[in-house]
Amino acid sequence: MLGKLIRLRLKGMFSRSAGGGKNGKRKGGKGMAILLAVVFLYCAIVFGFLFYQMFGAMAESLYGTPYDWYFFAMVGLFSFALSFFFTAFTAKSELFEAKDNELLLSMPIKPRLILMSRMATLLLMEYLFALLVLIPAGLAWFMTAGVQAAQLVLYIVCSLLFPLLSAAIACLFGWLLALLTSRVRNKTFITMFFSLAFMGCYFYFYMNAQKYITALLENHAAIAEGMRGWGALFCLFGESIARADFGKAALLCVLSLAVFAGMTLLLGRGFLKTTSAGSRAYKKANGRIEARSANVSSALLRRELKRFTSSAIYMLNCGLGLILTVIAAVALLIKQADIRALLPMLDTFGVSQQDAPLLIAVALSFLASMDIITAPSVSLEGKTLWILRSMPVSARQILAAKLKLHELLCAIPTLFLSVAAAVTLRTDALGWAALVLIPQLFVLFSGAFGLMMNLLLPKLDWTSEAVAVKQSGSVLVTMLGLMVYTILACVGLFILVISQQLLSVQMYVLVFTAVSAVLCALCLLWLPGRGARRFDRL
Repeated sequence: MLGKLIRLRLKGMFSRSAGGGKNGKRKGGKGMAILLAVVFLYCAIVFGFLFYQMFGAMAESLYGTPYDWYFFAMVGLFSFALSFFFTAFTAKSELFEAKDNELLLSMPIKPRLILMSRMATLLLMEYLFALLVLIPAGLAWFMTAGVQAAQLVLYIVCSLLFPLLSAAIACLFGWLLALLTSRVRNKTFITMFFSLAFMGCYFYFYMNAQKYITALLENHAAIAEGMRGWGALFCLFGESIARADFGKAALLCVLSLAVFAGMTLLLGRGFLKTTSAGSRAYKKANGRIEARSANVSSALLRRELKRFTSSAIYMLNCGLGLILTVIAAVALLIKQADIRALLPMLDTFGVSQQDAPLLIAVALSFLASMDIITAPSVSLEGKTLWILRSMPVSARQILAAKLKLHELLCAIPTLFLSVAAAVTLRTDALGWAALVLIPQLFVLFSGAFGLMMNLLLPKLDWTSEAVAVKQSGSVLVTMLGLMVYTILACVGLFILVISQQLLSVQMYVLVFTAVSAVLCALCLLWLPGRGARRFDRL
């Protein structure tokens, strides 16, 4: 039974990642599967190369010194941190908030088996992220120090068992977060708070990564000695491999297995209670219930807004650009003098400072493409789509509400950013018009394009919202499509304006705006016609 449950989870994660239709049939086909594989392979190569470069420099610095174990300790620390960071919040949704939990719990299946199948798929993710560090780091060390059989064997064995520790801690974090959110009213915003805090730490580290890496190399002796206290576990990982100490390696392996097994037993005791905490049949209610009437458009819009604000995964993955837009606007207003001081640099590229607002308007358009709220909006209807279709509303009204939500959420922050940019640049009326209108056009284009892609590549057979938001083909194609469009616009700017000077900045921005308007119009014309008919066939 456990093997069948694991196969079902893996099938949901991988084999249907291109989108699902009726009866579980995929609509993306082999082409979408190949595209996903290429994207994942590209990301693995890029990050693997970065880790190889970093640990290669560290291997050259530490090889032959008494602190060679420090290299492997840092490898263990980085693999642990990376895998935990990317799976901690996934653990909450995969273990305790999967949509098929209640269905499985109603069957003659032990809750512990359901939990173990969830943990198995989560462990697979842990291995993917951990090996992203462990493989390039191992290559960097053995290419520098040479291959020693004992070291190689212990490195492989410890690398296979050490991720069990990060998986156990991630499961514990997800369980505690699920318990916390099940006892508060606004659990979505609690999850958002922790997610943004984690993301803030990530970006802070990313921005200062070079400084930290330099400090790790220059002060390795002091840091290594300090790790013996707070990082004893990573020191054990490093010493067992560097010294080829089979005793310490055995201790590490037994500890990893014991912690993971203990966490499985602990979560098994509270799994049923945690998963049923938010789905009680009866809720306590106080006060009177008031019925409010509204027109169809307003009711559908409120429904979409409630859907968006009730899902932390949806808000975090598709609406993060909203927060970044507001942050960018505040930064522009605070750093006005510094930004205006950079304008003379445009002269070196043969661009007049008077054209700066036009270029900034294009840049703001690219920032607006980060908001892809419509890309999974149809997929998130899931198996309850029949309820929406049974209502006395047309497909056009439903799709219009989804697009209106995108406009409502994205237009105001983008307008705030446009005003901040115009105030910072102290531009004229033409600059104000460009800074306000061009980004708003791109907001509408990105919303219409994302909704069109979701109708073409819907994924309705998900068991966790994370699948529809993170693994659906429509989200991937929307992100890649807007990214490719951005890259082509930048390349065209460099070739046609800066390098060959075939067009002026004004003419290029006019062409960019016209092309964007045409693409936007095509999407808007497709949605109420073929798009609505396609929605009716879902």
